[in-house]
Formats: sequence, structure tokens, C-alpha cells
Amino acid sequence: MPTIAILSDELASQIAAGEVVERPASALKELLENAMDAGATRCTVSIEGGGITRLSVLDDGSGMSEEDALLCLQRHATSKLRSFADLERLASYGFRGEALPSIASVSRLLIRTRRADATSGVELSVEGGLTPRVRPAGCAPGTLVEVRDLFFNVPARRKFLRSSGTEAGHVTEIVESLALANPRLALTLERDGRLVRQWLRVGERRERAAQALDEELAECRGQRGPLGVEAFLTRPERARAGAGGLRFLVNGRPIRDRALAVAVAQSYGSVLERGRYPRGVVYLDLPPELVDFNVHPQKLELRFADPRAVCDALYQVLASQLGRGFALPSTLRRPTSASAAPSAPPSEPPAPSQREYSGPELPAPARESNAAEPAPARVESPRTAWSRAQLPSASTNAFSPAPESSPAPLRDVELQAAGAASRAPAGSEPEPVAPLDAAAERRDERGPGSGEHVEWAALDFVGQVQNTFLICEGPTGLFIIDQHAAAERVTFDRIRREYQARSVTSQVLLFPVEVQLGAEEAEFLEAHATEFGELGMDVRLRSAQWVSVHGVPRLLERSSPERLLRELLAETMRQGGRGFSGAVDLALATLACHSSLRAGDVVAPAEARALLRALDGVDFAGHCPHGRPIVSFTPWSELLRKVGRR
Repeated sequence: MPTIAILSDELASQIAAGEVVERPASALKELLENAMDAGATRCTVSIEGGGITRLSVLDDGSGMSEEDALLCLQRHATSKLRSFADLERLASYGFRGEALPSIASVSRLLIRTRRADATSGVELSVEGGLTPRVRPAGCAPGTLVEVRDLFFNVPARRKFLRSSGTEAGHVTEIVESLALANPRLALTLERDGRLVRQWLRVGERRERAAQALDEELAECRGQRGPLGVEAFLTRPERARAGAGGLRFLVNGRPIRDRALAVAVAQSYGSVLERGRYPRGVVYLDLPPELVDFNVHPQKLELRFADPRAVCDALYQVLASQLGRGFALPSTLRRPTSASAAPSAPPSEPPAPSQREYSGPELPAPARESNAAEPAPARVESPRTAWSRAQLPSASTNAFSPAPESSPAPLRDVELQAAGAASRAPAGSEPEPVAPLDAAAERRDERGPGSGEHVEWAALDFVGQVQNTFLICEGPTGLFIIDQHAAAERVTFDRIRREYQARSVTSQVLLFPVEVQLGAEEAEFLEAHATEFGELGMDVRLRSAQWVSVHGVPRLLERSSPERLLRELLAETMRQGGRGFSGAVDLALATLACHSSLRAGDVVAPAEARALLRALDGVDFAGHCPHGRPIVSFTPWSELLRKVGRR
């Protein structure tokens, strides 16, 4: 007797089903994707018992004839592919021809379908993958697929399912992902006879993202080579541990990709701690030949022709726009037009400072040069024609724009001159990314010249309280600003520009300071001595565990050299495998924290106004370099209500 035997069709089907159907949500994903491929504009999903007891999808798609309905239950039977070449140009959600046979082999399946040109429909019922029973049926054009008692004949698989509430949560997540994939599809989700969620048909991705997340989002658009990016992301303070709230769709297909999530988090710079990710939706559009979806049975993973180039391009698009998108709370974004010009700064020069400013001079509102800073992309660009002959090689990155020169550092300007410095001419600053709000009007419905302009300088400084907070009056309410966090943001922006231009100046210490480090810290410092030198730190290794600090950044000459070195090491070493370059922003944030205005310092009105003007010229002005919001807002209506005047 041979030791190798061919498995029965029934057993082979159940084994194959384990790759495609993991839980009710994975079965639902396959059914909804079939409905979308059939051209459906409306789908109703109904579940009972978390989808384990019953799961149904009703669509208004093209439907099937009796012959096609029977064929769809055969393994590897599909209408999506005809040749191997079609596999390289996939434009459909399904293509394997395994979904319905796999589901039918582990459930009690019913299909009722009718084509629009047919006078009647057909109903097929299958139990455990056995021969289907066929009979005529009266139904509307489209298809109903009903799955009952999932895994009834595979108890070993059924016992691994979670509670009905948990499985229902996974079902909701799948429905939402596919709603994001197709904004023109109306989706309804019913659970145990109750309406749970409804996604109405909309015209744009931005509207669908607003439906799904229902909070303020920054909209980022850009094109890098063949890659088109359209992202809708939350503010830094809304970030959470883990990337569960971040959705990625490549060519309209929901996928999971850890590297893309890391690229999005890193594009926020220092305002997001390691391990925290924003919520939002990121759409990536690529020519089909540059991406392979034939990797995972559930089509949740993929391969890019050049994954490094895709991540780099995504980072470049987001990093160039997010800072402006979150420059201020949405309450401070004021429509501007020809009839409503932004408020001009006070005509009288500011009064001299009432104390000597111990930190670095605040940068002037005007910049040295904006030529090297690309304006955020705001127009959807068509896909670039691309072929395999143009695949990016190891030496070139086809997803990246032409190299740009490093921005020049900001000028050192005396505080008294900051108020009289002229503002940058109109159009020289990148246009801020518009926040996306579910209640906001569509951008193309607003008149010309009604874009949003962000101005901190338009606030009127009222006074300082607790030597910590700056009270400012705006047109819509009262603003309370954390003076240390605001100054830290301005200083961070200046230090980062100096670092990018490799012009951080070092102050030589009169007497070197010796510091004892651990063996791991000393080894790390020796390996990255050049990088620490570019930060303005002159540190020399004396022995296996002793180093001497001979110079510190000029901005931090009054700080403790030992404390500064230890904090820089702590920030850069905790980045793990990301390397020193991935921790530069955190190291610069440490430098900014040491050299900025502190809580408890008395701030003169001239300094407060100069700080507000300086905030207009930096990215992420609404957050300190560590991601904390720097401003609290209370609208006038709320104040009036609290005192009984409204």
C-alpha cells in the first residue's frame, strides 16, 4: 500500500477553506468584494449571533444566470481572469475563485440571484460543500448570499471563534473598510434585526473619511512618481498606542502593512512618541504592475515592486503638509477674502523687554528663503504612465522628487526688532492643509479667495497668569497658551533648520565636564560621535565608561552639560532599530526644551507678541515638539453661558 494518498474533494475543500475563511468577518469580506465587482451600488449586510449563526449580503449588482451560479461554486472558477497577463493588471477585488466554494464547504449556504434581463431568478442551496439543490425563484435583480451555521461541520475551527460581540466588532470593521474603499457604494449593516451603521453614497473619498471617523482631519494630497497619495489623518493628540485606527487602501483595496504605518507615524516628526499612531485613512494609487496582491489568501497583504521607495514617497508627501495642517486649532482658522483682509500687526513698535531674555532670540516672522520649501500639493494629479521598463532600480528612487537644497537657518533677530519685521509676502508661505470636518462645506463649493489662513499674530495679548500661561483674545473666544510649550516649538523649529543646514554652533566649555556612562551608552556614543557633533555636542571618550564634554550647543550654554548628554542619550537610544537618524527630532526636542522659556518666567508684553508672531512661521505650531497641545480655547458663547448671559 502506498503511504501517500490523494485527499478527498470534501477534505481538501475544508482545508482550503481554512486559508480563506478564518471567521465571519473574512467570509463577509469575500462576499462584499464579489458584490462590488458585480457593479453593486447598494448593499445590505445582516448578521445574527456575530455572523456565526447567520450572515447575509444583499446587493443590486449584475446578478448571475443559472449556469454561472452553478459554476461559481466550483473551485478556481472566476469571471475576473482569463490569462496569466491579467494577473499583472488586476483591477478587480476578487480573482482567486476560491471564496464561495470555501464558504460553502464549511456552512449552510444559500444563493438567490437574478440578472436584470431575466424574467425570473434562481436559488441554490448547499450544505457542507455537497451537491447544490437548484430551483427557480422570484427576486429582484441582484444577488442575495446567506451563510448559516458557519463551521457547523468543522468543530475544531468553530471552538476558536470568539464571543458574538467580538465577532460582530470584526464584521463592523470589515464593512467600514470596504465602505472607505468605494465611496459610491451605499452600505447598511444590521445586527440581530437592528440597524447598526449606515454609510450613504458620497462622491469623494474625503466625504467617506469624514463619515467613518467623524472628527477633524487633515487632508494631504501629493504625487511622487507613479505613486498618488490621498490621506486624511487626525491631530497628534488624538494618536493612540498601536496602528489599529489607521487604514490603508492600495488601489482601493484594504490592506495591512506595518512599514506604511511606521512611515505615517514618522511623518509627524517628534510630536508622536514611538509606538503611537494617528487615526485616519491613507489611499495609495499605483499602476497595477507595480503591486502584487497575489500574496495572501485573504488578500490582506501585498508586495510592492519597490517597498522602500513607496514608504519614502509616502513620508515625503505627508511630512511636507501635516505641519501646516495642524498649525492651529480649527477654531482659529478664519476665512479670508478680498473683503476681509487679515488683521495687521500693531503699528506702534513693541515696548522694550522688562527683563533680560535668557533663552535664544525668537526668530523673525519673515524667513530667509522659501525657495527650498515645497508648497503642499493640493491638486489631484493623474497617474503617471509607468511600465516594467521603468521600475525603480537600487540606485534611483523613481518615487522621489528632484533633490532640494537644505533650508537656510533663520536669522537671529533682536526681540525689539521682531515687532517691526515685515511679514513674508503673500504666497511665499506654503498654503496650510485644510482641516476636514464632517460638517464643513466642500472646498469646491466655496468662492474664490475664501481659503483658510492661519494667524497667531492676529490674537490680542491680554496678560500672563501664574507666570505660566499667556491669555489672548481672539475673534471667536479666549485662548490660553502654555508659554513654555509655545517657546519650545519655536526654538525646536529654529534648531532643526540649523541642523539641516549643519550650522549648529558649539560653545567651548572653560573646563570640560567628565561624565560616567554605562558600557552600552559609551558604545553608542562612540559609534555616533559624528552625529552628536552635528548637534553641537563635543564629547570625547576617555575610557570604557568615562567621557568628557568639551562643548555644548551655543543655545544651551547655560544648561548642565551632564544632564544634557544623559537626556540626549536616553532619547536617541530608545529608538531601537530605527538608528540615530530616526531619533534626530527627539534629540532636537530635548535641546529645545533646555533652551526655551520656562514656566515661572515673567514674560513682558513685547515678548508675548513676538512669540505669537514667531508661531506663524513654524510647523505644528499648535503642539510642542513632544506632541502636547500648547493652547486651550474657550468660545465666547460658553463664557456667556457660564455667567448666565445666554
